[in-house]
Amino acid sequence: MSSFFVAGTDTNVGKTTAARAMIQALQGQGVQVVGYKPIACCGEESIYPVAQSENTSDYDHFVNADVLTLMHSTKENVSYQDINSYTFSHCAPMLTQDKMRIKLDKINYDLMRLNQTYQSVVVEGSFGLMTPMAEGKSFADWIAQQKMPVVLVVGIKDGCVNHALLTVKVIQQLGVPLLGWIANRINPLLSHYAEIVDLLVEHIDAPLLGKIPYLHKPEEQELGHYLTNIDRLMYMQTEFIK
Repeated sequence: MSSFFVAGTDTNVGKTTAARAMIQALQGQGVQVVGYKPIACCGEESIYPVAQSENTSDYDHFVNADVLTLMHSTKENVSYQDINSYTFSHCAPMLTQDKMRIKLDKINYDLMRLNQTYQSVVVEGSFGLMTPMAEGKSFADWIAQQKMPVVLVVGIKDGCVNHALLTVKVIQQLGVPLLGWIANRINPLLSHYAEIVDLLVEHIDAPLLGKIPYLHKPEEQELGHYLTNIDRLMYMQTEFIK
């Protein structure tokens, strides 16, 4: 079993879109794969109990759109609660002392449960890699602790080269593998899109896994074919489950 962490250069760069593409591409190769978003926000607050239960009355009925996209991207039969540990009504818990309510033990347990059930788990972070997560740790600290390889999503826009290279530097300092990166076009009017992608190819010491064009409602589309280097993910999955 293996996990991949989907990191973004910023918020709203297309991590969920890229995660959907990865899930669909791996499924196309016969891999049993699900998504997992440990912490979600911007929906009504819902904090799930440490012990997962099949009793739906244990949970609130508020959901996050990104988690729903991950849930609907897999062919596996998973519930919202299976692939999300915490959902908050707003982003404040991530940025204030309320984040102390987030328990890493629960997140670690939920990830372990998924790893034991499926061949691959695509883990989507929240905000950027250095965002505080819980118990004094950032998402970067957590993936280093988990020894989880990373796929970087770069939302192609002005300024993204700096953000991308800084994030790559952090990943290298963590000592975890950078499997590759995905270019996600988030500004259809950007005239120098191709030049930015070429510059990133030149400076990121990891393969370009694919380019996702600007799309209307990507959460409703088949995206797996946009990943043109799926062999890299398949190979690395084999390496990391040995």
